[in-house]
Amino acid sequence: MTGPAAPVDVGVIGLGFMGARWARALAERPDARLRVVADVREDLGRALADRWGAVWVGDPLEAATHPALHGVVVCTPEHLHADIAVAAIDAGKAVAVEKPLAHTLAEAERIRDRAAARHVPVLAGHILRFEPRYAAMARAVEQGEIGAVQAVRSERVGLVGDQAILQGRTSVALYYGVHEFDLARWYAGEVRRLYAERSQGVLQAHGYELEDLYSVVLRFASGAHGTAMIGWSLPDNPAGWGLAGFTVLGEHGALRVVQGDLGLLKTGPQGPVFEDTFYSPEVHGRLRGALAIEVDHFVGCVQGVETPLCGASDGAEAVRLSLAMEESADTGAPITLVDASCHSGQSRGP
Repeated sequence: MTGPAAPVDVGVIGLGFMGARWARALAERPDARLRVVADVREDLGRALADRWGAVWVGDPLEAATHPALHGVVVCTPEHLHADIAVAAIDAGKAVAVEKPLAHTLAEAERIRDRAAARHVPVLAGHILRFEPRYAAMARAVEQGEIGAVQAVRSERVGLVGDQAILQGRTSVALYYGVHEFDLARWYAGEVRRLYAERSQGVLQAHGYELEDLYSVVLRFASGAHGTAMIGWSLPDNPAGWGLAGFTVLGEHGALRVVQGDLGLLKTGPQGPVFEDTFYSPEVHGRLRGALAIEVDHFVGCVQGVETPLCGASDGAEAVRLSLAMEESADTGAPITLVDASCHSGQSRGP
């Protein structure tokens, strides 16, 4: 009988909200060793390195190519993903990249194409693929439980308060849109055409020159159609995750996730208290939830026993669709998507 695989050595680059959680989840695993953490903020980097028994490296590119590592997780700001991911790919490391895969389509395709050329596994970090409710919907679709998918409907509307952290550094398309379009492709296949309208003014009133809300109509190559509402203009301190959910309608049935319901009521002197129960909750002293499942999958990819559930091509397509949403709203015209296998971008269409 073959024994368990030897622990793999992994590094995390970028130690913000998601990077710190990736680092902890990896450090808590028996089949992985968190060997390197990297961040330009030395005090933060050294503190997390000391906490988890890792080495701090200040230079992201040096960390990406560190000879001790089998795998690299890229959690830097979006516009820095591409160079770090490509350096790790060229060094032969398995790579996970937090969503979005990159800040531009050209950079997302550069990661995708380099990974394919080097035969290196790249996991695009779309965490909803690892959330049990969304995964259950995918399984039901794949097993034909609701028949052919006729339509999908989604909404993901976050808070004005998101900008307290983001400070306008990214767009709603790349922050939330990539989630919705990745799920739409997962359930209904490739998107053939989309059309988008948008509104703005709420965030501008708070000092951020950003769009508030998009409404999108989708047509899939399969003949299915769908809608998505994507934004971040809700008042702060709602119960749960704001407005978020996904519906899949099939020939013989329907599937629905209501993400905003946490399934837990917690109140304090100031009213409802938000507590994560799905994505990276602490359970009996360890991080669990969708992130732990994603980390488990990535460790399998590093070990070579699993293939990325959401690969670089999926991450690139989510970026393509998100930017197409912006273009459609800018021009007032539908966007017809060219077959992704052609790698030739997108065009306006009827």
